[in-house]
Amino acid sequence: MGPFALFIAYEYHDMGPWLTAGSCFIYGVAQYGLFCAGMMDPGIIPRNTTGRVPRVPNDDYDVDGTPLTFCETCKIFRPRRAKHCKYCDNCVERFDHHCPWVGTCIGARNYKYFILFLFSITILSAYLIGVNAWLLFKAKEASQEEGNLNQIMDALRNNWCSTMMGAYTILVFMAVANLAVYHCQLIINNQTTNEQMKETWASRRNPYDKGCVQNCCNILCTKVPESHLTCRTAMLHDDDDVESDTSAPQTRQMYHAVSSEPEHKW
Repeated sequence: MGPFALFIAYEYHDMGPWLTAGSCFIYGVAQYGLFCAGMMDPGIIPRNTTGRVPRVPNDDYDVDGTPLTFCETCKIFRPRRAKHCKYCDNCVERFDHHCPWVGTCIGARNYKYFILFLFSITILSAYLIGVNAWLLFKAKEASQEEGNLNQIMDALRNNWCSTMMGAYTILVFMAVANLAVYHCQLIINNQTTNEQMKETWASRRNPYDKGCVQNCCNILCTKVPESHLTCRTAMLHDDDDVESDTSAPQTRQMYHAVSSEPEHKW
């Protein structure tokens, strides 16, 4: 993000007000997506710190008929599509992947902002490639050298910032565009990176796949789920009979994400 800002600041007088305004707008959207994705709780599920292990009833099964998975680290029954991240050391709801560039996990609460950041960077890279090409073309036309090759080399030498930024944005675009296309495929199929890498639905139908339009609406257009970290409700009641079937509804309420989607094994 830094090189993009420096280039816009350095070349704004040659870009003109409209190209500069367009660059600043896309850059601002990308920064907003990055800030939200990095600073927002991705969907961390609070640990069970009571020392007692809750038990779900025998009829609480996943979509494939297997019992819910118990996390030995967090001492909880993981909600559907959740996974324990070894880097963050937390169970994350609808875990997609741990992003080293954002610096946190990408999960149920910050996935749409990660997509906003990814697509904005892709658009900004393509936009600045065009801007650099236009600036270099202007420099070539203004060159006093004879011959196209000499004019091109003169433009590259005298516009080192556009030359270096052009090469940089091409590399960035190739990287982020591939990633953007990959996540477009995941969104269309309502699949997470974790599920795709593990080939969870390779040999059976994905029960979360509701069609292209519905998948996009469910993932990108729904309200961000409420953070479990802001909940002041006790994780477990102080009843002695914690492992009885009568306490199972409270247990499920604390450890299961509220969702209309079916469950599956993680």
